Amino acid sequence: MLKLEDNSKRGRPDIIHFALMEALSTPLFMKGILHVYVHTINDKLITIADNLRIPKSYFRFEGLMVNLFRDKVVKSEEGKVLLEISDGTLASLLDTIKPDKVVGLSTTGVQGTAEKAVTENLADDCMFVIGGFPRGHFSENTTRFLSLTYSISEIALEAHVVIARILYECEKLLEKGVHHESYEKRGKIRT
Repeated sequence: MLKLEDNSKRGRPDIIHFALMEALSTPLFMKGILHVYVHTINDKLITIADNLRIPKSYFRFEGLMVNLFRDKVVKSEEGKVLLEISDGTLASLLDTIKPDKVVGLSTTGVQGTAEKAVTENLADDCMFVIGGFPRGHFSENTTRFLSLTYSISEIALEAHVVIARILYECEKLLEKGVHHESYEKRGKIRT
């Protein structure tokens, strides 16, 4: 691993497993309000189907990912596409989903709270970008697409903690009815 380029951003699929378990277990995802995508360092895009339940066991998740990378698609027994992988950059994903704002979450961002990051941006069709790597920061290829970047803690937080805090703030706004009309019109939050 140490000989590979950007080695601090490789070799930890367990981080993605934990992050996906966090995001896909939320009421936002279960209600179809949250859409989740994974962009890999090798410019692969993984599209997650609505209401997907990933295996809680890491070893079963690993098998699922092996099948996905080999077959390019994972389908249910009924033939519904659950996961799909394709070649694609962050730019191509943004061209496809066309969010109004792309908000990054990083220790190098403007200091604030998760509540601030959400309340100041959720009225728009917003995409939150969270790094799923063990160390380091977003590459220049990623930061150039970010409308702004927040740091929601004075200490570095793991990706799944950031996801939990951001999505909880989104849920709180929905419960209060804040930006509800915006959700109705646009209907999506993306991570």
